[in-house]
Amino acid sequence: MNKPITITTAIEHAFCPKFTYYSEVLGLDQYEGKRGTVLSGRMIHSKHEKTNVSFIPKNIKGKKLIGLQLYSKKYNFTGKIDEAIETDNSVILVERKYSDYNVIGDTIKTQLGLLSILIEENFNKQVTQAVVIFQKKKRTEIIVEMDEKIKLLALNMLKNAENVIKSGLNPPAEFDGRCLNCCFRKVCPVGSLNILQ
Repeated sequence: MNKPITITTAIEHAFCPKFTYYSEVLGLDQYEGKRGTVLSGRMIHSKHEKTNVSFIPKNIKGKKLIGLQLYSKKYNFTGKIDEAIETDNSVILVERKYSDYNVIGDTIKTQLGLLSILIEENFNKQVTQAVVIFQKKKRTEIIVEMDEKIKLLALNMLKNAENVIKSGLNPPAEFDGRCLNCCFRKVCPVGSLNILQ
């Protein structure tokens, strides 16, 4: 059996396929510990794991799940459920983002889809909804209906990341605004060549 892929690897692949190549194939470090937004996001998750242990919104009856590391035997991947609420017949995901950019793009869909699959496999309960809380300067909550389309997108990203790791081939990518803040922009020909122009 191959080493399980992490949800983080699939999310990074959704951000840019070259991320998978640089971090998983070449083993380059991202130096996340030097990035302020990453550290702030980790602090928010840590704070809610310790101080918000039993809080559940009034309109939901259930049990809070915090900091669960789960494994999917079916798809061979691992991930951590930071926060979720287990009700009698379903589970609601709660995901916090340290950002004011409150758009549910492919990276967040990949994360939510794979977390849903983990929960459904390990708890044998459907995940029909996720609440994404964006909080930096202001707090915004977005409810995401968890449909099969999101789960298929997530599994596709997982499979594509796995293909890059297995093949060892550098995948194609195109320059866009994300390249400007990418931790691999100095070694990536797509990012570095375009930034210099």
